[in-house]
Amino acid sequence: MSRLAIDLGGSWLRYELVGEEQVCGRLPSRETDLASFIASMIERHPQIDAVAISFAGQVHDGTILSSPNIAVAEREIETFVQTRFGIPCRLENDLNCAALAESVYWNETELVALYSGTGLGGGIVTEGRILHGSRSLAGEIGHIPYKEAPFSCGCGKRNCLELYASGSGIEKWMEHLGCEEGVDLERLLSSPRTECAKIAVRYLDALLVASATMVTLFNPRILVLGGGVVRHNPELPGAVRKRIGSFALKESCDGLRIESSRIGDASLEGAKLLLDTI
Repeated sequence: MSRLAIDLGGSWLRYELVGEEQVCGRLPSRETDLASFIASMIERHPQIDAVAISFAGQVHDGTILSSPNIAVAEREIETFVQTRFGIPCRLENDLNCAALAESVYWNETELVALYSGTGLGGGIVTEGRILHGSRSLAGEIGHIPYKEAPFSCGCGKRNCLELYASGSGIEKWMEHLGCEEGVDLERLLSSPRTECAKIAVRYLDALLVASATMVTLFNPRILVLGGGVVRHNPELPGAVRKRIGSFALKESCDGLRIESSRIGDASLEGAKLLLDTI
């Protein structure tokens, strides 16, 4: 038999078939309906006997509550899979999956994963287990109030931290100001236009606020920074490491390690770990 692991992020749906048949790939998220994709995979690979999904949005009890950066037609996705195909399905937030994978990689039971990609999110592992909260919403650092912006977040608010410390936030600021440097922060910083250079400055300040908030609230031994923006700007972990003492509670920084993610797709790896719990 085979098991299907899916990571549906703001930009890409990545998948891997684990077991008798090894299949993997990726598709653009905005052009791929999750339920239809699962149905097509099971029809092509009828030996699939379990599905685990890492999802870039708010989820609880097998239901997608909110998806700021992804269009979703079928929100009761666990019920859909179980009812239509008679196989178990497990749905989890993508940053929770990433934190789970990072905790295994770093062999650490007290860890926070803070990922800046299309969106901004965090996952917390404490005493070796994912911290979910009462409705599985713990770690939604991207949607805490920060500063007013001249445009809206995917959640509908205009003051989310995600508007300043994410790839989608950078793109919105660039479009608003007419900048063309891309999400390369060094290029933005060296822009001859002051307003474009300020996008990078605001990004780093917002990432430091996010990092310090997670460190102060959850007191991890390791803070792992990941996501597309961090991957394309490898100087960011060092900058956070250097300045976090000015943002976070001093005692929370004692003994703290700040690391870059070394996992190619931690959310997908976390989904594969979930398959072992089904």
